[in-house]
Amino acid sequence: MEKETTDKRAEKTKANILQAFIALSKEKEINEISIRELTEAAHIHRNTFYLHYTDLYSVLSEMEKTMCCDVKDITEKYTPKELRDNVETVTAEVFRYLYDKREWCILLLRTRSIVSSGKNLLESVFERYLAAYPKSFDRNSLEFQVQFQYCTAGVLGIVRYWLEKDFSQSPEEMAGITGRLLVEGIQGATQLQ
Repeated sequence: MEKETTDKRAEKTKANILQAFIALSKEKEINEISIRELTEAAHIHRNTFYLHYTDLYSVLSEMEKTMCCDVKDITEKYTPKELRDNVETVTAEVFRYLYDKREWCILLLRTRSIVSSGKNLLESVFERYLAAYPKSFDRNSLEFQVQFQYCTAGVLGIVRYWLEKDFSQSPEEMAGITGRLLVEGIQGATQLQ
């Protein structure tokens, strides 16, 4: 019972730190935020912060890790074949999640390189998706590696565009476009529905 209470207290402290971090990041750049400011905004002692994190970048790393795990959990509900056959449905779930976590997305994409903050997230989806293809499929081939990089950069570009437009399009609309681009390429995405 004591461990459960301690865990809940740690979760609440981390949530307060994250909330304060997001609020401060709306006012200034990350490199302008001090630990003292953050701990005051989170209403915690400085030492409490250091029990959980080493610096502000470790907070970002934990956010990114959490998002990767959450997206992986979304995809694990589907078999690899279901992922392959229902790209737009799965993509819509992921875009709804990103919309729900839009403050996190904004913070991560503003402060981290687009490649580092999105590649891990997408790889967690693509790994399951690729399991639907024959084992003879050569993932180390130049063609596959180039296509993977192209798709990763494209999806991250779509998310960044959506962010820059203040998430004004619905997650379903963005997922539909993204799914068609991934499956059918630029020609499929431009066809009228």
